[in-house]
Amino acid sequence: MRLSISLGALVAVTTLLVAVLTTAQPKSPAEIVEERQQLMKKNGDAWKSIQENAKTGNWAVVAANAEIISKNAARIPSLFPEGSLTDKSKAKPEIWQKWPEFEGTAKKMETEAAHLQSTAAAGNAEASQDIVKDFGRNACGACHTPFRVPPPRQG
Repeated sequence: MRLSISLGALVAVTTLLVAVLTTAQPKSPAEIVEERQQLMKKNGDAWKSIQENAKTGNWAVVAANAEIISKNAARIPSLFPEGSLTDKSKAKPEIWQKWPEFEGTAKKMETEAAHLQSTAAAGNAEASQDIVKDFGRNACGACHTPFRVPPPRQG
């Protein structure tokens, strides 16, 4: 079978490709910070749901929320390009000074959340509870402690 492309079709596709590539603007630091804060809020909401549903044994909901966290964790390094600090950012400069460690903490969260998703989906209450018990410290805290400015103390 021969593939035949007209010159007009080739020009149209090339023009469209050039238009798409030249109009796509890189995101500003403020847009990047907003995007990553939205992702972290989704993770926080999912984590809260996991904690609540682990207490009642609603493992299907735990599994669904763990999957959200795992998928989001895989995106975390891409949301921290160098130079993406603003006055609204809680990121510490240490992220870029210790990039391999930072990437490792995101990968750890992804792996831990995927493991929780698997055990919860299987209805393995004991294994799921063991993961939930340490998840905040081992997955979230492993990154927040060295790489995030702590929130102001209340009271």
